[in-house]
Amino acid sequence: MSFDRRFCQTAFGKVHYWVTGSGPFLTLIHQSAQSSEEYVKMAALLADSFQVVGIDLPGHGRSDNPEHELELEELTDSVLAVLDELGAQNTHVLGHHGGVSVSIDLANRFGDRVDKVVMSGGGTRSPEQLEALKNTPMTRDLPVDSAGDFLSQTWAVYRKMSAKKTPPEITVQPFAVGLQARLRPFDMHHALYRWDGEKAREIFDKESLLIRGKEDLYSGDVSARHKQMANSTYVEIADGGAWLFYEQPEACATVIRDFLIA
Repeated sequence: MSFDRRFCQTAFGKVHYWVTGSGPFLTLIHQSAQSSEEYVKMAALLADSFQVVGIDLPGHGRSDNPEHELELEELTDSVLAVLDELGAQNTHVLGHHGGVSVSIDLANRFGDRVDKVVMSGGGTRSPEQLEALKNTPMTRDLPVDSAGDFLSQTWAVYRKMSAKKTPPEITVQPFAVGLQARLRPFDMHHALYRWDGEKAREIFDKESLLIRGKEDLYSGDVSARHKQMANSTYVEIADGGAWLFYEQPEACATVIRDFLIA
């Protein structure tokens, strides 16, 4: 499968993206401290039905580092710049974990450009759970040591975030991307913490598919979120963890195609 890799000049530096396939646009927004690489396997499976666009948000993947730590709305603006460059007047959107918030913001602010939305791992959390999450150190905060203990500690976290049946050969893919991300000055975690997600969800009105890797420790309660959202469908993916699109690209492609084409 051929991926056409390009760069878009934005207000936040050059943003890397790739395009594959043909048909209606489907824009993919990655999770915090990852990149569009988490979608490559699934994109190849959907390219017969959609023109799939994978974007590295500023400060992630192959995109430039921004000059300041971006707010979530600025991350959304970088996505819009890519869509404008492609001439994509309408697109379906998929976001995973933190990418869900960018997808919601895109749909709320530019609703005439967004068709259906797929949200992966965007469940509810109590105020106490949110506060605990904010106060939990990230693997990028582990100090680099001569013995390389930070590597084994990071690996242990990434394996815990994987589904039980996920082979290490799969976990090493997000692990490698995450190691690169820790060298960048910013990622999107803090933008997400500052953003008023609950208020944004109150005005969100797009037809949506909510999916969750059945073993995803960071998804929140996706079933509860589904019950709160009118015009939404909920699907769980077996043997999927926080690295769902690395782990189960075939299962994800099937449920996403069925939802978008219905």
